[in-house]
Amino acid sequence: MPVCDLDKRAPHGKKVMGLDVVVWWDKNENAWKVFDDMCPHRLAPLSEGRIDQWGRLQCVYHGWCFSGSGDCKFIPQAPPDGPLVHTFKKACVAVYPSTVQNGIVWFWPNTDPQYKDILTKKKPPYIPEVDDPSFTFQFLNRDIPYGYEILIENIMDPAHLPYAHYGIMSTPQPR
Repeated sequence: MPVCDLDKRAPHGKKVMGLDVVVWWDKNENAWKVFDDMCPHRLAPLSEGRIDQWGRLQCVYHGWCFSGSGDCKFIPQAPPDGPLVHTFKKACVAVYPSTVQNGIVWFWPNTDPQYKDILTKKKPPYIPEVDDPSFTFQFLNRDIPYGYEILIENIMDPAHLPYAHYGIMSTPQPR
């Protein structure tokens, strides 16, 4: 996900490799976070929520608030003198390890705690030209209604370009 397409003031719902995720800016950790797009309470999409005044991700349905670590920090309906239900493990959101490199948010597609620090060992590919100020590049993003298998097959077949994308690509002239 290109960072230039993300607004730090709002959560963003994305479907990546069949996973429904929410990408949001954690101002307390100064980092983009990637969570399951599902509140543990009533399974509402967290991407439909908001970032509250303390920089936490807030569920749109009942207002549960989550920190960048996935911990629930506040449940508005919980009695102040009752048990600290927001600290229960079942009140946490699944967090995907994430990082930003070359202006792209990358995440490891597994929330198992054993992968928490995986991106310190396995880093996304680094392209030094992208960080070079003299290098010009453009991010393009298109949502397409088919799986990656079709896309890869399409990319691997350059012979179709001048015909399937007529008018966009140059067409060889018959001899």
